[in-house]
Amino acid sequence: MINKTLNKILLAVLFISMMIITKVYPQQDVSNSELSSWQIGLYGGFSQYYGDISNKTYFQKFSGETGISFGLHARRHFNENFGLGLAFNRSNLLSKKDFEADQTTAFNREFAGTINHFSIHSYLNFSNFFWGYSERKLSIYGTLGLGYATWNSTLRNSLNGAVIEDFSTATGKNFTSAAPTFPATIGLEYSLTENLKLTFEGTLLTVFSDDLDYYRDGYQYDIITQTHFGISYFIRSGGAKRVKKTFETKPSNARWEPVMPVSVIEYEVYPELPSERKAKIEIPPLTLTPVQDKVVQQPASSAFEFRVQIYAKSQRVTGSTSIYRNIQFEYPIIENHFNGIYRYSTGSFRSYSDAESYARQLQSRGVYDAFVVAYRNNERVSITSEMKR
Repeated sequence: MINKTLNKILLAVLFISMMIITKVYPQQDVSNSELSSWQIGLYGGFSQYYGDISNKTYFQKFSGETGISFGLHARRHFNENFGLGLAFNRSNLLSKKDFEADQTTAFNREFAGTINHFSIHSYLNFSNFFWGYSERKLSIYGTLGLGYATWNSTLRNSLNGAVIEDFSTATGKNFTSAAPTFPATIGLEYSLTENLKLTFEGTLLTVFSDDLDYYRDGYQYDIITQTHFGISYFIRSGGAKRVKKTFETKPSNARWEPVMPVSVIEYEVYPELPSERKAKIEIPPLTLTPVQDKVVQQPASSAFEFRVQIYAKSQRVTGSTSIYRNIQFEYPIIENHFNGIYRYSTGSFRSYSDAESYARQLQSRGVYDAFVVAYRNNERVSITSEMKR
């Protein structure tokens, strides 16, 4: 009776949570549009069962008690830290128990089954949450969720293969074949490209029922562990339309930032003799005019420049020198704000190789996220193979 009441309560919570997600997704106003995205992924691996018909450890179960597991998920990332998602998973379960816990009393039971699992979950990127956002290759993440599972199991005598209990007879003996679940996952995410990532994750799935193996004894909940490798594709919010709109409106509030330090020459004024005044008036036009022409024409001849990006965050950093206090930079740190992200870069290079060499110098000093970026008219652009020549 208690299990049935618990099932009804958790099913109601699951239904209400799904309704909330469907309303939150279209209404969510994400100011950081570049970091908000949709994620679609596929994954596969293996699963292991721990319950009444099980007395082996994780590695011992690889000898005939490990089944195939696969699934898919869709996830909405609201910013660089948090997200919500839906997932479906199907796993094969195998287990065998020859003796009781005393290792002398014969038990002789084996269990095989298939479980279908649907869940909703929250997502947290630990790397961005604890160490700040960065365009890093490897990230650590975790999920917590609430789900509902259905299964089709068979309990047999391991000596002669005789069926003791299965899906067709379980209902008549007051066994259930469905129950709420609580999945918890921790994983690693590796970026292949900006939109494509590989994942490796482990899940601990708690089934709020002792009927998964159609045998009630000991702990009232059955446990499943799952290990998956996967691939995910990210669809960025806004896309090209947002970028185009920003470029059209940018010139109205753009501000010029000097690439190199501007030299200021101070002159001291002395009393001049009439004979010397003519010489000073005639000399400056002959020497300064060519220099001014070079200074004015030099920036116009460069279509783009390479910089080394050292930091990026959705919130502005107070005092750019506080980013890396113990590291000395040869060039000023420049701040650029676009689509809700504050990017901090340093240096100005005409060739890609020079910028890459400086990025490696910064990495050796402790700026591990340093990498080469390109700017045109103070706007970040993608680096092509032609630009690297």
